[in-house]
Amino acid sequence: MAAVAVVILTGLVVFAVRVRRLDRRVGSFECAVRSGGRDWRGGIAVYGVGRVQWYRLVSLSLLPTRTFTRESLDLVERRGGAPDEFVEVRCRYDGEEVSLAMRRECLAGLVSWLEAAPPRGEPLV
Repeated sequence: MAAVAVVILTGLVVFAVRVRRLDRRVGSFECAVRSGGRDWRGGIAVYGVGRVQWYRLVSLSLLPTRTFTRESLDLVERRGGAPDEFVEVRCRYDGEEVSLAMRRECLAGLVSWLEAAPPRGEPLV
């Protein structure tokens, strides 16, 4: 019985440390993802160089569950509620429809990050 308690306690400590480390990273924000008609999955997204990595909240994995590159992510539609509620954003990523839910200020950061990308395609000059 003591061994089971130690295993459970160790799992809880690892989970808590993982969530704390992800949440304290520069450029991290709370973000839920829904794709393929599935239910919402809560997580933490972290900005990287040219990509956003999404980590599932309820997991012990140190690897991101999804990675969205800046060049392939397009915002399609935004649905929002009151200022203190989460905003849902429908996106298209490599031909797949993905919905993201985040706080309004996090959406402003995501939009700014996408707009700061270098131009796509051939230069006009």
